[in-house]
Amino acid sequence: MAQPGDRGRHRRGPRWWQRGGYTQQGRGADAPERSPERVRERLQERIQDGRERVQERFPERLAERVHAVTAPVVDRPQYTWRDFELDDAPTRARPHRPDAPDLGDGRRHCGPLERVLHREWDAADGPPSADAVRAVDSLARLPENLKLMLAATLDGIYVGRGGVPDLDDMGYLRGAPLPSGRATWDVCAGAYGDRKIVVGDRPSPTPDVMMHEVGHALDDVDAHPGEWVSDSPEFAALYEECFPLFASAFHRQPGGLGRKEFFADAFAAIASRQRPALVDMLGGDTRAALNVMLFFNRRYGI
Repeated sequence: MAQPGDRGRHRRGPRWWQRGGYTQQGRGADAPERSPERVRERLQERIQDGRERVQERFPERLAERVHAVTAPVVDRPQYTWRDFELDDAPTRARPHRPDAPDLGDGRRHCGPLERVLHREWDAADGPPSADAVRAVDSLARLPENLKLMLAATLDGIYVGRGGVPDLDDMGYLRGAPLPSGRATWDVCAGAYGDRKIVVGDRPSPTPDVMMHEVGHALDDVDAHPGEWVSDSPEFAALYEECFPLFASAFHRQPGGLGRKEFFADAFAAIASRQRPALVDMLGGDTRAALNVMLFFNRRYGI
């Protein structure tokens, strides 16, 4: 037990870094120092001795470590983000040459319209439905001046199987109500909007679905921005003359909707050479039908 006068006697005294050269126990202050070269040689000898002892005790483990090498980079599979993309682009049939005969397969060449026309079916599966073939043939029969106008102003014409929500990127219309509120877009065979025409092969009472949508397109692109041809004073006056004669309430819809639908239906009946259908729209009044045909003949040459 330490006495009061011995306090601190067990300590070493001055700190070692204050005493100059530090002497380890068992080594005198005057012991010769080893050179750095000798220290490195001694360290290498100890490392080699350790490796030899490990090899003697665990030869199989050392062999595994020697031969387990990483595969070269060139042998590893090379991936990019494109390798994990889903191919969601629709299959599209290409048209025949302009001088090819009509084969009735929906691939009849449509002249300038081929720049915006997309046939959304696989030609390897054979021809599409008769309605889809008829839609392409209707485009091919259009006058050249109308083909040029539509090719220059439309962003796309899409033809294929199903209804409107099944074509292009119109899936968001699935289950959505029509402007009339009487049905949904799922049963609709055609639509026009945002400078695009979409035509499927759903049954429709319209004389020619494609020509009906082309009529909507001309009503839009052939007028000043924000205006419609069907709103022009000339056609508005013609519509008012025909209003009492309409056989269907579809053409009497308020807010200009009925006038736009009559414009499209009248164009479709004339362009598809189904003039009796136009007479039927007007309750059999041939004189009114002739006035309507005269309007479209002067404006579009049909």
